Order: sequence, then structure tokens, then C-alpha cells
Amino acid sequence: MPTSGRATNRSDRSENGDSAAITKHSSRRRFLAGVGGAAAVTGLAGCVGGGGNDSDVSIIAVEGEGRLVENLIDDYVRDETDLSIDVTLFPYANLYERVSSVLTTGGTGYDAILMDDTWFPQFAANLDPLEQWLPDGLPTEQLIDTTVDITTWPTPGAPKVPSAEDMDEKIRGQVVVGNTQMFVYNTAYYEEVGEEEPKTWDDVLRAGQSIDEEIADTNGYVIRGQRGNPANTNFMSIGWSNLGDMFDEDWRYQWDSSEGEDVVSFFVDDLRSISPDGVGSFNSDQVLNRIGEGSAAQGMAWPAAASTLLDDDTAEADNLEFIPIPEGEVQQAPMQGNWLLGINSNISDDRKEDAGTVIQSIISKEAQDRYVELGGVPFRHDTFEDNMDAEPWYEALYESLQNAKPRPRTPLWNEIDVTQGEYLNSALTGDMSPAEVVSETKNEVESILENAGYY
Repeated sequence: MPTSGRATNRSDRSENGDSAAITKHSSRRRFLAGVGGAAAVTGLAGCVGGGGNDSDVSIIAVEGEGRLVENLIDDYVRDETDLSIDVTLFPYANLYERVSSVLTTGGTGYDAILMDDTWFPQFAANLDPLEQWLPDGLPTEQLIDTTVDITTWPTPGAPKVPSAEDMDEKIRGQVVVGNTQMFVYNTAYYEEVGEEEPKTWDDVLRAGQSIDEEIADTNGYVIRGQRGNPANTNFMSIGWSNLGDMFDEDWRYQWDSSEGEDVVSFFVDDLRSISPDGVGSFNSDQVLNRIGEGSAAQGMAWPAAASTLLDDDTAEADNLEFIPIPEGEVQQAPMQGNWLLGINSNISDDRKEDAGTVIQSIISKEAQDRYVELGGVPFRHDTFEDNMDAEPWYEALYESLQNAKPRPRTPLWNEIDVTQGEYLNSALTGDMSPAEVVSETKNEVESILENAGYY
């Protein structure tokens, strides 16, 4: 999904291999003697990207989400804190290696890290417990619960991973981008076939079949089915909503069942039957193009899609409505896709205090109201409540965030994600049956976990 000043989802970025920082913005309003020593480079980690040695707080972030955070710092935070703040932005494809090289080698090149929530289980132990560094503490009464749970490690209510068995639950970051999956549908097509807003996945299929049959040159649905992460990201909400959690308390894969086969069949057979040909190669651009031009009636979408689909140049913009992900047999389960900001545990306490002051300012009500004006994706109750009319999709996002589900909280998720996504893609292209998908996924995923000491 294009950024266009909006947040984008992790798997929508091109991996171009560029290892250079995109931009580096520094202000030296206040320079404290001796800070340079606290920000000294440690080995490879300190050499990579060169975080702000002469600034009070240096932040490493991703283009897109990080650009919005940088804009907020420029617009509000720097003056409010009277700190010099350096933000270094990298493409998504390069940010992970930079974050890893800093946090896992004792590096002090960056004080605060903006990271994808799927990386958090791997790096949580390298982030300092956050609350002790916030001058006024967390505004917990205004933070949506799911945005606190996703930054807590070990994750509340989730099975523990071996590396976290001896750790106490601590908040080690703060969500600054409230990304969550939503659903978008064409109201004109629904009205034409006599259907109302879909509440369940059965409603989606029924309306989609009618649209597919009755409206010329229009598919009833569009799947994002490209091999690996895209296909799995498009499936997980359907799986959760109809089957519950993917893993039990012992990290055993639970979707290898007759019910699991039925849910996979719903995705790869039923929804595919009303989707365009070739969805096995579709990523976000193809999905948004089909919905925007009106050749597909509905599909899943992230907040970034709104700026594209609701643009004046989009043919069907006036007919598109964003709603929460439909419910299944078990629950409503929109996928959570947050970005969070944490403090590098390797840096000095003085720099942790300054980093905490910056984070406190970023998450304040005043800053978040400005963040909305800049195009940010909120995460506070009062920010949504006071700005609900700012975007036509805020109401859907606000409801979705309150029951959003994070990807399973294991450092191995990226490998698991790609594994299931490859099998789903094979089923979409007719090379595997639903029964083979759940069976092979169970075998390979549990082998990955066993080799990592989970059993």
C-alpha cells in the first residue's frame, strides 16, 4: 500500500536492498555536555546508521510510519520537550537488520526504536521496561487495552516462549501507530443485489455470490493471495474468527482438524470462486486497484488503503465504506498491525530519561490531536472520540482496535507466517487441497517450534 502520508502495512513495501538511511533530521536546540559519551558507538551496532551522538535523543524508524512520527516531533514534540531529537529513517527491508545490530550487540547508536509489532517478541528483552522512564506514567485509562497488551512481554494471556519463561510481565514499549485490519465493501453493489452491510463471513459470501452473478464485469470479492506473507495475512482473520487461536498453551498447532479444513476451503474455494482470476499472484496493489475501479466488490484493507480508495481520483470512492472485519463462528478477529516505540536497554540512564520524556510527549493527548491532523493513525480512546469525524474510517478502526488480535507472539512468527502462506497459495492455485494445507502446515510449523526448543 502506498504511504501517501499514511501508515502502511509491513508486507506492502518493496524490498529494494537499499541499505542507506533515507533521511536524517537533526536539531540541536539543546546540547548537553557529556552526552556524546553516552551515545558512543559500540562495535558494529554503533557504526550502523550513526545514531545522533550530538543529540539528546536519537530514534531509528521506518519510512512511512516513521515519517509521520518525525513530522509530529518537528511540529510539536521538540518544542514541548526542549530536547534535540534526531530521527533516522530506513526502508522497511533494511530496518530489521539495523534494529537487530543495535539491540543484540549492546549497541548504543540509537536511544529509541520504532519497530514492527511482529519483531517485538524477538527484541523485547533488549528494550527497557518503559513506565519507569515516563515522567507522568502511562495514560492507561486512555490507551486501548490491545495496544498495551501488544507491548507487554511476556504477552498477557498468550503461551510463553522458552526465552521468556523466567521473565515477569513488563510494558516494554508504546504503540504509536494503531494499524488494524478492516473490511471495505461497495455499498452500491450491495444495494443493487438487495444486501445490507455484512456482519458475518457468511454475509460476505452470500452477497459476493449475488454480485458475481448479477452485476456484469464485477467479481464478488478479491483475495490478496500472493505466496507467503500476503496470503497468510489475508487468511488469518478468517481463521481466528472461525477456529479461535492458532496455537494452544503448549504451542501445538490447532487448525489441523475437519473444522480447519472447512475454513481453509471457505478461503481457497468459496471466496476464490467469486474473486478475479489469478489471485494467487495478487498483492495489495492489485486488490486496491480492483476495488477502487469497481471490478471487485469487497475485500480486506488496512488504514493505508483508505487514502488510496477514498481519493477523489478513485472511480468508486463515493460507494466504498470501511467497516470492522466480519464475525465468524467463534469471534470477530481483526488482525492487529501496530508499530511501537521502545527504549534501548543498552544506553545510559540519562539518555533513557530523555527518551522517556520524548515518548511521553508523543503519546500525550495534545500531540495525538496534532498527529491526527498530520495523517497519523490513533491509539487513544479520547483521540478517537474527539476526532471521529476526521476520517470516514475512524469509527471502523476504533471498533476494530478494541478486539484486534496480534500475530502469535513468538520470535519465530515470520517463519511460521511464510510457511502457512505458501501452503495457502498452493491451494489457491489448485496444487493442494484444504486437508493438505492444514496437515502440512501443522507438520512444518511444529517442526520449526520443536527445533527451537518449544517442546
